[in-house]
Amino acid sequence: MHFHLALCPARQPNPLQPDSFKNGIKQLATVASIGRYRAIFAILAWIVATPNQAWGNAQQSELALNAGNEEVQLFGLVAPNPGLELKMSGPHDLVTLDFSEEPGDVWADIRKGFSIPDLETQAVKVRERALLKNKRMVKSMLQRSEPYIYFIAQECAKRGMPSELAILPFIESQFNPHARSPSAAEGLWQFIPSTGRQFDLKQNKWVDERRDLLASTRAALDYLTYLYDMHGDWHLALLSYNWGEGSVLRAVKKAQEAGLEPTLDNLELPLETRHYIPKLQALKNLIQSPERFGLDLPKFPNKPYFAEIKRNSDVDLREIARLAGVELELIRKLNPGLNQPVLYAAHSNTLLVPVEYSAKIQASLKQYKPPKTQRSYTVQKGDTLGEIAQRFDVSVKSLQRLNGLSKKKLIKPGMKLNIPHAPKPGNWES
Repeated sequence: MHFHLALCPARQPNPLQPDSFKNGIKQLATVASIGRYRAIFAILAWIVATPNQAWGNAQQSELALNAGNEEVQLFGLVAPNPGLELKMSGPHDLVTLDFSEEPGDVWADIRKGFSIPDLETQAVKVRERALLKNKRMVKSMLQRSEPYIYFIAQECAKRGMPSELAILPFIESQFNPHARSPSAAEGLWQFIPSTGRQFDLKQNKWVDERRDLLASTRAALDYLTYLYDMHGDWHLALLSYNWGEGSVLRAVKKAQEAGLEPTLDNLELPLETRHYIPKLQALKNLIQSPERFGLDLPKFPNKPYFAEIKRNSDVDLREIARLAGVELELIRKLNPGLNQPVLYAAHSNTLLVPVEYSAKIQASLKQYKPPKTQRSYTVQKGDTLGEIAQRFDVSVKSLQRLNGLSKKKLIKPGMKLNIPHAPKPGNWES
């Protein structure tokens, strides 16, 4: 059911008369005798018919951001400061109320959980201008979050953590689970190898759980909880996540010794860390009020994107995709922690699959015949990797991946190689 309220553009807003509110209350007192939708219509009609100066001012307001001369680094992207304005959109001539629409989506649920104190600084305005300048990149980044954002938001909610943390991977990796930084940080949450090991993220030739959605999200939220317990302040916890807890503790101590509060403005921080919270705040503002940025958030339903399948035996994902008639990419993007297109149950026993294809994939697993027990070969003097690959009818690349070989790490006599059973065709990286 829809109702349309026509707002007359010719009517000029007048200051709110002292008796208008009282008269409105009297009108509301009669609502109980009116039907459900007629009551809603009556309330809205009274609101529209009682203009106030504040509303009139809101229609005229805009957020004008003055351009500086600095360059803006936006999530790994360097863009010149555009000096553009962000304008508040005024009301339309026609307001449509759709009572049949399902309430909320994933973004609405995230908004409800915002609880980190807002930052209102010039640095945030600079980040907002960068978002406005790079709309295409922002849209792509938002769309890329679809398989992961609901799960992460739900994990934050289960722990009672601010939902701003669910959008932190936008800052860390642009929601690309394969993102890798110059410091060897990987995954949505950008764990470096040592911190990953500290939070029990496996890193071997079969899996890298820094890229695994379930494991890395658990580790990231554990780490953020630890940092918040240390500081009792989410801004300091976020700075520590970016720069390291020891570095932030030293900066806090230095500020306190100088008689200053350990706020963002009073801490001596490297440039990247100083911009970290303004970037998050700008994204938070975008999700809170996308109309200010002239953007529509992608429509993601507030429900699970994937299902979990537990496996106690190995499975070749390419074969499963073929049997189920599902594109390999749909499975691949949910299981980025696998270093090969095979789920080795001894190292990772959970397969994530899109909910809409879970029944097909479950059926294909019943048809699936696991490969034979892992074969091995001891390298002999004079052997080459190409000859070994040809002997066992496998590809050189699959041999290299399975055994962690590269141009820097070559085979030598006496080395024991694991021989894959996966067929030659197909490339997990493609």
